[in-house]
Amino acid sequence: MACNGVGTPRILLNSVSARFPHGLANTSGQVGRNLMFHPYASITGYFDDELDGERGPDNAYWSHEFYETDTSRGFLRGFIYEFNRGTATASTAIGGLAAGRIPWGGGHHDAYRRIHRRSTGLGAICEDLPEPHNRVTLDPILKDIHGIPAPRIDYTLSENSQRMLDFAVARATDILKAAGAYDVEFESPIPRGGWHLMGTARMGTNPETSVVNEWGRSHDVKNLFIVDGSIFTTSAGVNPTPTIQALALYVADQMKQRLATLFD
Repeated sequence: MACNGVGTPRILLNSVSARFPHGLANTSGQVGRNLMFHPYASITGYFDDELDGERGPDNAYWSHEFYETDTSRGFLRGFIYEFNRGTATASTAIGGLAAGRIPWGGGHHDAYRRIHRRSTGLGAICEDLPEPHNRVTLDPILKDIHGIPAPRIDYTLSENSQRMLDFAVARATDILKAAGAYDVEFESPIPRGGWHLMGTARMGTNPETSVVNEWGRSHDVKNLFIVDGSIFTTSAGVNPTPTIQALALYVADQMKQRLATLFD
């Protein structure tokens, strides 16, 4: 099964039977729990000199300086900085209007020239941690066209993630000002990204606290394997697709190595 951190628990929870009255592979009650996203912060600095950054490579630099836990910062785990190139021509106009930096009418062109090719910034990808109350359940009313209950998502940004975001914004502001930015703006968390779907069928060795074992097989159903982001135990501070690919290859390799006893 590979239907992502929302689709996988939806299918499992809808697969009710006499043997599995609470949903397939859900003897532990963990299916749907520990939903994680990636809280992102976007921090942009504006400079007096032209940077010409929009002509360069995208996402050229990454920093892991704040990725490991340092409790003196006030939160567990950490985040990765993604240093972005400058904003392109059309994006400068769109973003400048949305942010109120470029007015309509008089002064429009002067304001545009003031920021065009004069901005760069950072994105902070924060490691969301698993919390049981952040979860996917079945909606009691909403159904799809086939009458199958739709997923219901309950998620609250944790205090830990919020403190991490605040710290990321503060340090990025320091970086940009040290580089010469005359002004810095930020959006935290950004509403348009970071909605990676992870953690709702977590991997683990204890059948009471996890859905699949250490090589992706369901504790309850010996011929059910899950190979998507739902088996993550933490979100990590990076975009998840390469890790999902690696886990899929790992699970497939484990299946191949265990062919003689795969369903024992």
